[in-house]
Amino acid sequence: MNKQKFEEWDLLPMSYSKLNSWKSYPCQFIINKIYKINTGTNPAMFTGVIVEELLKDLLEGNDSEQNTQYALKDFQRELADYHDQKEVAKYLELIPKFYENCKPLFNRFGNQQLHSYQEQLTTEIEGINFVGYSDFVWDLGDEGIHVFDLKTKGRMALNPSDKLQQWVYKKALEEKYQKPVHCNLFVVTPTKHHFEEIVFTQEHEIEIVNALKGIDKVLHFCNSPKDWAYLYQPNKSDFIWNNPKMVEARQQIWGI
Repeated sequence: MNKQKFEEWDLLPMSYSKLNSWKSYPCQFIINKIYKINTGTNPAMFTGVIVEELLKDLLEGNDSEQNTQYALKDFQRELADYHDQKEVAKYLELIPKFYENCKPLFNRFGNQQLHSYQEQLTTEIEGINFVGYSDFVWDLGDEGIHVFDLKTKGRMALNPSDKLQQWVYKKALEEKYQKPVHCNLFVVTPTKHHFEEIVFTQEHEIEIVNALKGIDKVLHFCNSPKDWAYLYQPNKSDFIWNNPKMVEARQQIWGI
């Protein structure tokens, strides 16, 4: 693994989100990470941020109607220029429903002091530096460290990539605290919630290492941003092009 190549393309520290973006949506990765074009957020993504902050306030004893109203105003302000205001309005109504279905986590751990929220975690994989930020972490002493990663989704579904991200965090937390780490997904929809404890296997590590080796190979082929663009051609029917800013960037890079 050539660390210098990652440095040359400003890809260090690496993160699982970067790696997954390249693996799952290479054209979006090229736009955001190679050409450094900011294509903004969207209502679904920013809903996750808002609900997570509301849950943190609840777990820290700072829950209030005023906090919720401030959060909704932040949501509107952040997305004031978003191209589809109907979508913004839809999620604005869904945020309180997502939040209501987060409360089972409080019922489970509300009497335990939160060890950390958005804790910066660092580790190395195949000599490449990784950084990440865990969601909700409790240190339960002899029971080890328990991590809960909040996922807000339109429907109840588990994504394999969510588990891969937690493998990286587990590795970093075990190295940092020298304790057993238990990782859980906390999936919340507007109507229900689900706790999923992750059982890791060797395949999780293999999948991450293979993806990392894949991007390492591409780094050796590419000498300019245009080389990346020639290697990965856009599928114009992909949902990522629903964003006009993404379409504008596509036209700028690929001419289509």
